[in-house]
Amino acid sequence: MNLDEKTTKTVLLVKVSLLIFLIVISFFVASAKATDLHVFQNSVSTLDDSKEMVMNVTKATLGMSLVITLLPDDWGTPLADELADMNKYLVFMLGMIFVESLLITKGVPIVFKLIIPIALVLILINLFTKKRILKVIATKLLALSLVVLLVVPCGTAISNWLCAGGMSYVNETVTMVEEDTEQVEGITEGAQDKSFYEKVSGVFNTAIEGAKDLFDYYKGVVGKFLNAIAIMVVAYCVIPVATFLLLFWILNQLFQFESFRIEGKNE
Repeated sequence: MNLDEKTTKTVLLVKVSLLIFLIVISFFVASAKATDLHVFQNSVSTLDDSKEMVMNVTKATLGMSLVITLLPDDWGTPLADELADMNKYLVFMLGMIFVESLLITKGVPIVFKLIIPIALVLILINLFTKKRILKVIATKLLALSLVVLLVVPCGTAISNWLCAGGMSYVNETVTMVEEDTEQVEGITEGAQDKSFYEKVSGVFNTAIEGAKDLFDYYKGVVGKFLNAIAIMVVAYCVIPVATFLLLFWILNQLFQFESFRIEGKNE
């Protein structure tokens, strides 16, 4: 055996040993411990805060909708219905947050327990068979793993960075509505006279002399809710999807996903 052959076998042995070591670490250690890392724990905490925010907005919209329907006459019914209809957007946001939570709590362990080991096994087999298609598939699996591991931490970080001011507006809107709702509930049994509107004026700190003024006030509240929901849609839906697409595009540029079919046929 000449020196080149011996060196080649030594390098091959080192590669095989390293791959086996990485497979074992990924399957037995990383899959169990990865979600305990600060980056993932921080993402889970952020998602829990987001879920709580959505629930608070949901309760506020339902409470305000109920209060509007209890006020004198039926002039506020269209606004109450509009507030109630906003909950479909909030349900969608909760669904998005739930999916992101699943990617952390279930997706990350699956990546380390299945996807990465499978990719490494394919690379290991490729060392002996020299089948390029195996290397191509392994590269795609590793790229998929990176997307799953990075999409939620990156998405939550970008949301916090871009929407911090907007979330303050949402909190202020919810707090204002909750306070108004609690106070209005105490006077909804009043008669339909000026004393009722005087009480409402005290609650809202603005002049309310009749149904039209009250309608205009609640129309402004609905407008604030629309702004708040628009901010939340951007933070909880648009940014996570945009982050996924951006990561996918970057990896596509690095690994050329579109070449998979052609390379597979060539093999």
